[in-house]
Amino acid sequence: MGMSTSSEFVTLCQTQVSLVASLGASLSVVYLTEDWIDGTHHKLIPVATYPETAVAWLDNSGMLSLPQESQTVALTPKFSALTPSEPSNPTDADAVAVELCAASQTDSTPEENDPDLEQQQQKIVIPLVHQDVVMGFLVTGRDDRPWNAQEQDQLQGIAHSLAAACTLDRRFQWLRQRYEQQQQVQTQQYQTLQNLLHQLKSPLTALKTFGKLLRRRFLPEDKNHKIADSIIRESDRITELLQQVDQTLEMGETQYRLPPNSENGDAAESPTPDQPLNLKPSQSPALLPAAQFTASINLETVLQPLLMSASAVAEERHLSCQVNLPSNLPPVQANPQALREILSNILDNALKYTPSGGTIEIQVQFNSHQLGIGISDTGPGIPQTDLEHLFERGYRGAQAAGEISGTGLGLAIAQDLIQQMQGNIQVFSPKHPDWISSITSEPTEVHPGTTFVVWLQLWQSD
Repeated sequence: MGMSTSSEFVTLCQTQVSLVASLGASLSVVYLTEDWIDGTHHKLIPVATYPETAVAWLDNSGMLSLPQESQTVALTPKFSALTPSEPSNPTDADAVAVELCAASQTDSTPEENDPDLEQQQQKIVIPLVHQDVVMGFLVTGRDDRPWNAQEQDQLQGIAHSLAAACTLDRRFQWLRQRYEQQQQVQTQQYQTLQNLLHQLKSPLTALKTFGKLLRRRFLPEDKNHKIADSIIRESDRITELLQQVDQTLEMGETQYRLPPNSENGDAAESPTPDQPLNLKPSQSPALLPAAQFTASINLETVLQPLLMSASAVAEERHLSCQVNLPSNLPPVQANPQALREILSNILDNALKYTPSGGTIEIQVQFNSHQLGIGISDTGPGIPQTDLEHLFERGYRGAQAAGEISGTGLGLAIAQDLIQQMQGNIQVFSPKHPDWISSITSEPTEVHPGTTFVVWLQLWQSD
């Protein structure tokens, strides 16, 4: 089936055949070609006629007989190859017009002295051609006199306008069709994600319950008590993230909408300048709730739980985790949830890319205006060509060819969040000597390491 024709295009066609009528035409019709049926046949569909009430004009003996809507017009193989990917000579369209006329005649061909020849010269079939593709035909005629050269030029101009309008209309219909298909796919994706999120909530609740039960079995001074605390804390963190995903999905379902498409040609339901297509969301959903709203934060309250989890992971992977925190740290200007995400992403990368036997070191330094949190590792480092793209969403660089899985999203998220808090992130590879202690090994050619420094503004009481 071919794509539908918009009511706006039909109106334009009707206006153009009315313009042809002003030149003295008694009857006119605009045909459009339907989709290719096979290599040698094509279907013609009338979309506008003048006069509009002339239903029986095809039977008018004074007019050139034209194919009915249901007729299949035989075209030459040369025309059947006339596609956008295979342009032909412009003269092909004239050959098609001639064949269209010939196909509509009876089997008998009039002799040269046939009086009907003069009458047929008053009937014109003009192909609607755009970029060597025949898109339809403008057929018109009058009984009182032949068309002069100036009038024929005017008719050619009208046909050219119709061809350009048809091209734009078909492109619009194609884009609308593609967008509606994408909407359907996106809706299915939303529903799948919602189903998965719903299924995640039950095991997450159970996991948190197990953590609480486990915590009751240990005394506060037992190191396993802290592990149970970590289970509960990370469960709460996942719950917050799932709520964020729920909100994002709800926003996505309402932001990507097309205006209703009328099937009965009602122009009132079609998109207008007053009703633009909403093809993209007005703004990107926040990565975390109000990360730009900061407060006075004690860094240790955010960092200590993360260090506890990092130490447990480091122990399992046979890594050494060194921490150097000065006493009496000044408060910083930050959002605790956002800061936790930033440090968690960087710590996760350090743990993931440092080979067994390596070292992770966390240092905190501050001056009169800023506080820096340095996270160094003894991993393979980051190639210089990758450093400038490191915070691009989805970029993994040399790591994409490695065995360690990843999405390239963690650092992009961290960069976005730190900017909302008026901070910044520095990256050094090999690792920076100012952010490692004497007990940590120096960079080597095999393990140059990397240092990430997260800079935060100190909280100003005024």
